[in-house]
Amino acid sequence: MSLLHDIQASIVKEDSDLGPILLKLRLLAARLGSQPLAEWVKHESEGYPTGVDVPGYRVISVRYTATFSGPFGSGVQNAPISPYLIEKFAWKPWTNYEMRGSIAAVDDLLATSEKGGGLQIEAANLILLLQGKVYADYACNSVTGRISRAALAAIRHSVRSRVLELTIELEKSVPEAATVAFGPASKPTG
Repeated sequence: MSLLHDIQASIVKEDSDLGPILLKLRLLAARLGSQPLAEWVKHESEGYPTGVDVPGYRVISVRYTATFSGPFGSGVQNAPISPYLIEKFAWKPWTNYEMRGSIAAVDDLLATSEKGGGLQIEAANLILLLQGKVYADYACNSVTGRISRAALAAIRHSVRSRVLELTIELEKSVPEAATVAFGPASKPTG
């Protein structure tokens, strides 16, 4: 079986591990001399470094809740804070988290998070930015950001889908890609 067909067969298997599939795709990209494909696979495998744009499917919405205390022992617990207010008093990137970690890190977060739940992100810096601005005369004591588990699952699915789309497109546009096999590197015949 060719490397391309092996990748395709592996990616459509339910619950197949993306790590080995991406390594095979990286090898195929190298054998075909496709630098853009090799770069994408490298970033998905190792993570997206600062300064490299993340694909749109890796930008996740963050929802915030906060605890406020007011005069005479009054307070508001776990109050949702609208994205509009976060963007107004903080900055737009606070509402959209760029998941830069490797696909293995995404898989690990999915495996360790509660089914149907979400993941918390560190949001302590928002306390100062929201102080006295959400509820007049109320102090902001804590802010919690949450990312849905479903958003992480969507990243994993997008990567799987993209691998399949790319290999199908390679098969159509570069027919010799289907002849690349494991073993010593050689030029595709065709």
